[in-house]
Amino acid sequence: MNKFIKTTINKVVKKVKNSLSLSKKKVSPFYKRFIIFSKRKPITAFLMLLAVLFSLIVLSNLINRPVPEVEEAGLTTKDVSVYTIGTSPKIKVQAQVEKSGVIKIVSLGSGVVQGINVFVGQQIYRGTNLISMSTNYQGGNAFSLQRQLAQTQYKNVLDTYQAQKDLIGKQKELANKNDENADELRRIGRESLDDTRGLINLNNDILNTLSFNQSQYEATNSGGMNDALVLQMKQLRSQLLAGNNQLELALRNSEYSTSDDEVLANLSDLGKDIAIRQLDLQEKALDLNKEVSRLNVMLAQVNEALMFPSSPVNGVVERIYVRVGQVLTPGMPIAQVTGDKSSLTATAFLSREIAGSLSQAEMSTLYFGSKTYEEAPFYVSKEATDGSLYSAQFSIPDEFASEISDKGYITIDIPIGFPKTGSAVPFVPLDSIFQTQDQAFVYVAKDQKAQSKKVILGQVFGRFVEIESGLLPSDQVIIDRNVIEGDPVRIVKN
Repeated sequence: MNKFIKTTINKVVKKVKNSLSLSKKKVSPFYKRFIIFSKRKPITAFLMLLAVLFSLIVLSNLINRPVPEVEEAGLTTKDVSVYTIGTSPKIKVQAQVEKSGVIKIVSLGSGVVQGINVFVGQQIYRGTNLISMSTNYQGGNAFSLQRQLAQTQYKNVLDTYQAQKDLIGKQKELANKNDENADELRRIGRESLDDTRGLINLNNDILNTLSFNQSQYEATNSGGMNDALVLQMKQLRSQLLAGNNQLELALRNSEYSTSDDEVLANLSDLGKDIAIRQLDLQEKALDLNKEVSRLNVMLAQVNEALMFPSSPVNGVVERIYVRVGQVLTPGMPIAQVTGDKSSLTATAFLSREIAGSLSQAEMSTLYFGSKTYEEAPFYVSKEATDGSLYSAQFSIPDEFASEISDKGYITIDIPIGFPKTGSAVPFVPLDSIFQTQDQAFVYVAKDQKAQSKKVILGQVFGRFVEIESGLLPSDQVIIDRNVIEGDPVRIVKN
């Protein structure tokens, strides 16, 4: 067919060349007639020329069409990636970054912003005052007044403290002196007891003599001649007996009051002890009042400091959130400061199964944009820390500080299980599993061909699944899904 078309076209071309080689006399009339026809019917003439051009294009395509090559039937070798049994699978998790050196300072009290004492980018030191606040719009500060009141009271306590201590000391000395005076009076009383007893004994001797005389006068009183003498003896005896009674009463009182074992002596000692203890309590109360006054000053200073927030660290002011005249309440942000000393920590929150299976022998991979860093977790919690999730914490070098922000998130590849134990319970990627209604199988690379193996699946960990049986330690599982049983394969990535 192609030979016939070529022969026909060659004949047409030959005739066209022959026609072009005709004399001008033969061509000129045809050309003139076509010019006259095109002027009368320009659209028809244009369509005719267009049809001729289209015909030439079609003929050219038919002539120059390439002859299709017959492909030889056969299987093409496929490039595949494999996963070697025995390596620890890795799952991708999100971890929250914590920058200990980035501090957002918030208001701890209520007040009106009176002044902003720092600017963005300023290098500040610990204790640098950031803003000034007041209790009202006029600038009054109740906390400052409370601090002044507490300081005035404390100053008064300090000024009178030593005088009161001296007064308490004098009162203690007076109590001791009173007790000594009572002891001395008892001693003097005891010394006068012997004199009183001697006087009583003398009076008793006189009474005995008077009694004897009286009895003699009564015995010889014949006719009442001794009545006057008898009466005189009785009167003398009566006076002496009355004197003795008073002396004995005084003696008993003196003995009672001068004895160290009697109640009066005990009362004196008890009175002294009570007075001393009361004075000790007064002294302790004085010391307590002094300490309470000092603490009240410190408390007032702490409350006043709420109106003058300061930086807790050395660093740089990154942002100021307030403006003059703004009313602040507790918890509202004031400024953000980046400290000169900081540490970076990434915390990944994992389920109990993954946290318990996290590999301690292989390094985890941390991703910071286009950069990566390998690090093992420095601590994995033994108990749930956030609801039912466990936390794994990773240290981040300072060189990545500019790549991440506080409370931001990064991606971490965490290895599950332990390397070189896959012969017992291997893991394979989920993408390599082919499942039917009643079974699952994978393709392995063996003798440079794809071979299917039936497997029994276990638990799923991220993008990996546990293989309970069906694989050998030396198997190389094909990850690509573009192969079938018996396909020639070439491993390009292991």
